[in-house]
Amino acid sequence: MEQELHQHYTVLRAYLRGGSQGQPRPNKARDKLLRLSPIQFHELSTDVFDELQRRQAMAPLPGRLPRRDNVPPFLQPRPDFHEKRNQARQKLSSLQTVRFRDLSTDVFCELERRFPQFARPDGSRPQSR
Repeated sequence: MEQELHQHYTVLRAYLRGGSQGQPRPNKARDKLLRLSPIQFHELSTDVFDELQRRQAMAPLPGRLPRRDNVPPFLQPRPDFHEKRNQARQKLSSLQTVRFRDLSTDVFCELERRFPQFARPDGSRPQSR
């Protein structure tokens, strides 16, 4: 699970690099993330990651037309997910870009808080003494 979350962290960092780089101020949404269990947070991070991948697949590549013909308009339901989670995943597509970036920032910051080793250049864990 940690390896998968590290991938989420890396992709979110690249996505957010184009936005403001200041330390984000505390907000209610970020406070709610603190109360999520590790499994709940993993699910949220996965859903935001999947939606980011979907949005990036829809974006036009430099010098090419958008690839919209084979990208669904929202994350498709997965039979192994609960109905409410599938509904929440579909709702992610309705977030405007600014709101989705805010959510991505919140998840990114929580990933850094829960896994401080992700922020280290080599991704190493701190040595215990």
